[in-house]
Amino acid sequence: MDLAARGMDTIDSRTNYKKVFLIWSVLLLSAVASFAMLSEQTLNNHECFVSITTREMLQSGNWVVPTCNGEPRLQKTPLSYWLVAGFSKITGQVDELTTRLPSAIFGFLSAAAILYFVSRWLSLRTAVISTAVWVASLSYIRYSHNARPEMSLTFFVLLCFLSFYSAIRAEERKRQIAYILIFWVSFGLANLAKGPAPLPYVLVPLFFYVLIFKQWKVVPRLLPIAGTLIFLAIVLPWPLAIASKFDWHMDIWKREFVDRFFGNYDLGQKPIFFYLYVMFLFVIPWVAFLPMALAAPFFRVWREKSGPMWFLWIWFAADLVFLTIDGGKRQHYILPLMPAAAILIGILLEDMVFVHKAYSLKQARGILQNHIVVVIAGAIGSTVYVAMFYSGFLAEAITVAVMTIAVAAAVAVLFAKGRAGLACGTVFAGIIVLVMISYACFFSPLDRNRNSRYFSTRVAEIVPATDKIAAYKDVSMRSVHYFGRVIPIISDKSKLYEDYEQGDWVVATGGRLKELVEDGRFRMVYYREKAELQQQDDINGALFHKSAPVVKDDGKGG
Repeated sequence: MDLAARGMDTIDSRTNYKKVFLIWSVLLLSAVASFAMLSEQTLNNHECFVSITTREMLQSGNWVVPTCNGEPRLQKTPLSYWLVAGFSKITGQVDELTTRLPSAIFGFLSAAAILYFVSRWLSLRTAVISTAVWVASLSYIRYSHNARPEMSLTFFVLLCFLSFYSAIRAEERKRQIAYILIFWVSFGLANLAKGPAPLPYVLVPLFFYVLIFKQWKVVPRLLPIAGTLIFLAIVLPWPLAIASKFDWHMDIWKREFVDRFFGNYDLGQKPIFFYLYVMFLFVIPWVAFLPMALAAPFFRVWREKSGPMWFLWIWFAADLVFLTIDGGKRQHYILPLMPAAAILIGILLEDMVFVHKAYSLKQARGILQNHIVVVIAGAIGSTVYVAMFYSGFLAEAITVAVMTIAVAAAVAVLFAKGRAGLACGTVFAGIIVLVMISYACFFSPLDRNRNSRYFSTRVAEIVPATDKIAAYKDVSMRSVHYFGRVIPIISDKSKLYEDYEQGDWVVATGGRLKELVEDGRFRMVYYREKAELQQQDDINGALFHKSAPVVKDDGKGG
């Protein structure tokens, strides 16, 4: 072998090593962002809909008809319950970890999907940066640590779009078929995760993409008949089983899906521009890059990358318009759009840091300098704010501020020395480290749900497992989860008193507690201030029994 050949072998070896290093680095970053401190916080009320339904599913052995606190819960499709139940079979309990684990796993898989598909569309470097932008965004970190089905929905919707675009770009028929099968399976599982939301999420942008770019000839090659059969085979069995058990009286689904869309049920009460604010919130800390990324496809300088960019833009814009029209608005509804924004921002950043085709090195440095100034000012300003209004957290705030300034300074130095790759890696790793430090410093002390957890576990210790208990008028799902069994709700005070006289326990909070105290017939045996969270306010709670000994609050917990 001559020297030239040996040199080429060395270059190829170094290149492969660098690729492997980049892939494993961003996957490690994704894993840390998804799984770190997964069980740190108390489950919130919406998460407990998942945990309680799963627990009752395991107790009853009925995996078809979900129940929550003893009542059928058919509003949501069952994939999240089934997944949590599967993990709970392994761990032996339904707790914070097992309830949130599917979201963390799907978050990690969404990062892996972006890494794979974008590397095939553009380049590995663009894919790594796009993946890092996604996992270092507020939306990813928040919902990979939340048991609601949003991250599973987002993963399958993301996989639908990525596989669809890869299918229409594929030159080999076998590869095209593989991608389109991934599309149909993902589409079905998305609807099983949180149906029927994926129908508009996926079909509306794809319709406009095919219409605008005249891709009608491709449609017959996308297995429309076989794919539809696969989709129906995944989606239909559960709703048909439910409908047959309830004699086809399924008004609840009309209320949840049709009435919610038109704003006739569970109004979001949000302005029409609501999602224009939320999309910036969810893309933190990449806020300044979002308008630039959404405007980028309109400029000719991106011509070589315009195909993927326009596909991502239509995905984001079409769904954003649909959600804006939707009558019932919620923050988390926008989550399945955010990977598209993250990839667009990744394409933008790759050019700014490495390519300098759309943005010159001078422009990139100017943007970086402005960001560093804002970040440092924000770190100092936040510390001053904490010192003024939350002095008990001053040490933690200073720690986070010092780390933030250190990361910003390191990035500035590395970029100034021409070490763009290291500077870029420091940004992403620094963000994740700062998030983890913030979790450790603030999440436990600021966990408002911990009062409910402590009150409910104390009630569970006081009430014998063989005794009956009921809640007056309402009960939070947090209380039901941490109590560990069903707490029936009784709104008729006469019926409640009749059961109380027969030796049943009664739990009440807030205004319902005050009502029972004023009634004078119910004997309080345990009382706790700040026992429950209601509309962001802490309220008191109490336990009543006819003859049980009085238990004093020990002051622990919250």
